[in-house]
Amino acid sequence: MTEFWLWLADIIKYSFNLLTAVENIPNYSFVVIGIILFVYWMIELYKYKQNDIIE
Repeated sequence: MTEFWLWLADIIKYSFNLLTAVENIPNYSFVVIGIILFVYWMIELYKYKQNDIIE
């Protein structure tokens, strides 16, 4: 059982090396996705408001 935990610890340790290699790419990706979703949501709210005024 100890071998499993040591193996898992090694994988987690090396995953942090991967994170330092990609630097800020995940952060930029989340920001871009958030902006896209925000614009989509604002467009949907605008459509809803326009339909409410017409009816």
